[in-house]
Amino acid sequence: MIRWFIAAALLLGVGASGVVQARQARHADVDAQACLVEVLDSEMLPVGPMFYHTVQATLRITPPGSPPVVRTIEKVIPWQAPPPRQGQVMRMNCDQAALGSQLFAW
Repeated sequence: MIRWFIAAALLLGVGASGVVQARQARHADVDAQACLVEVLDSEMLPVGPMFYHTVQATLRITPPGSPPVVRTIEKVIPWQAPPPRQGQVMRMNCDQAALGSQLFAW
């Protein structure tokens, strides 16, 4: 009976270490492809649906190994969500489709 517990514990330990190594490899891959996004300017616009805010932000997006690009975007966010603040910096996926959907996921 004790042998079964020892075997199960060993299997769980080996499985967990494999998951941790896979997660670390995935994060290293994302960091290698991640853009640095900095909020240069942000303002709330007086238009938008009820219980939402329209935010306009100017962002400096720096892909790895490329010169920075400045973009101005508008996004409608729920009134509970905090707007981006000038000076905020974060790393995110450089994929253009993902970048547009994640920009205000601060």
